[in-house]
Amino acid sequence: MRLAWAETVSRLLKPDGELITLIYLISDQEGGPPYNNTVADYQKVLEPLGFKAVCMEDNELAIKPRKGVEKLGRWKRCGRPQSSL
Repeated sequence: MRLAWAETVSRLLKPDGELITLIYLISDQEGGPPYNNTVADYQKVLEPLGFKAVCMEDNELAIKPRKGVEKLGRWKRCGRPQSSL
């Protein structure tokens, strides 16, 4: 997960804004694209910037081949960012 993306989202989002993510879980991909991607990867870059996942659930609207592989995440800013990652 790219830190630059998380920093940009943090900068652009209003202080009381929420971030909605569609996470396509990939954990066994060698190389890429697409690259491995997990909920933990999102947490690793968003939590130090003051975001907390308030909801993480399967995407019920995912197309059949992606059922159980896509997650919808709802993030809210819950404090001040930590000084470093």
